[in-house]
Order: sequence, then C-alpha cells, then structure tokens
Amino acid sequence: MPQVDFYHLTQSELSDALVMLIEKSRQAGRKALVHCPRPAAEAIDDDLWTMKPDSWLPHGLDEGDGASHAVAWIVSTGTANPIAAEFLFLLHGAEREDMAGFERVFNLFDGRSEAQVEQARSQWQTWRGMAGLEMRYFAQDDAGKWEQCA
Repeated sequence: MPQVDFYHLTQSELSDALVMLIEKSRQAGRKALVHCPRPAAEAIDDDLWTMKPDSWLPHGLDEGDGASHAVAWIVSTGTANPIAAEFLFLLHGAEREDMAGFERVFNLFDGRSEAQVEQARSQWQTWRGMAGLEMRYFAQDDAGKWEQCA
C-alpha cells in the first residue's frame, strides 16, 4: 500500500524542499521520480545540477541519456519511470494514474499560491477515496519545521 504524503510549503521554496527530500530518498537507498509539467521540469533539472555544489545528484530529464546512472529522474508527461524509482514526487498539480506502483508518493505544493492549495485540497479529497492509499498531511511551522497534521 503506497503512502501518499502532502507537503504544504509555507516557509521553504519548492526547489529547496525537493532537493532535501531527494537527498533523504537517496540516503534511504531509494530512487526518486519527479513528475511536473514544463517549463517547471527544466527549472527543477537546473536546480538538481546547481542547488548544492557540494552534493551532485545524478539525474536526467524526459528522454535524456543517463538513466542507468541516475538516482533521480524528471518527467513532464506520461507514465514513464526510466529508473524504476520507488518514490514519486508530484509538483505543480501533476497527477499519475500509476501512483499505486510506488512505495511512497510526495505531493509538494506552495501554500502561498491559492491555486496550488485548492488543487491540493481537491487531490486530497479524490485520493482519500482510493483504495490502498495511506494518506498523510504535513505543514511547515513558522520556523520551517515539518509537522504532521493529518
């Protein structure tokens, strides 16, 4: 049964939270698939190359080369998973019908964007009714620490 975690960002930037979570995934021995629409996919690709100069994350984008060496991969459409990732990260309202095929799903959304908050609420309502999904909700406190709220 996959665990679906909603991460409501109020203090951190999306790219900072994503890089941190991908690094934690890597430390746990898991690969990460990031699903988001273009042009956000290109921005995430750039962030994974440059965000932390001392911590390079081998990754690729869509049909690019290097999947055999990657710990993270970014897709902008479809249901491709070229690195057989166990963890799925959904950004900017992305959705996939194959969520049940992942160990864990992270849905990150910007709490400063009313559109993203409303979309996350709608996703929560829809996914909560799906059999086999364990749902959790995390929000940042004023200091930026994560608190489980549901």
